[in-house]
Amino acid sequence: MSHVRRQIREAAATALAGLATTGSRVFQSRVYPLRDADLPCLLISTDDEQVQQENMVAGGELTRELTLTVRGVAKATADLDDTLDGIAEQVEPVLNGATLGGNVKTCRLTGIKVEMDDVLEKPVGIITLEYRTLYFTTPAAPGTAL
Repeated sequence: MSHVRRQIREAAATALAGLATTGSRVFQSRVYPLRDADLPCLLISTDDEQVQQENMVAGGELTRELTLTVRGVAKATADLDDTLDGIAEQVEPVLNGATLGGNVKTCRLTGIKVEMDDVLEKPVGIITLEYRTLYFTTPAAPGTAL
């Protein structure tokens, strides 16, 4: 079984596949450069995680707060801001309150950031949506959500 972090990332990617703007162009933890044919797309990653152990005497339950990041990337055009806002409008209802395969107790949007990047073949805009997810495991079974 894979770590619950991976299960959450994969569930988010599955849930977001097929949106009107990005279609099936949903990538997890992508490190290779994007090509024009890849755009517009979503990049899904699991980033920072805070872990607290409860009831250490009994083997403990781990309370985990994980940042799930969704980046929408689109080519720079005259209506770039509209495209990025459209991506956010499509992503938000899918992830707000989602259980992501039954792995998380809460999933809430905590911030949005928009930036421009000119390192690809053509300049792009990026909208980053950060979600805070809460899930529980035990120290002995990080691949099983409680």
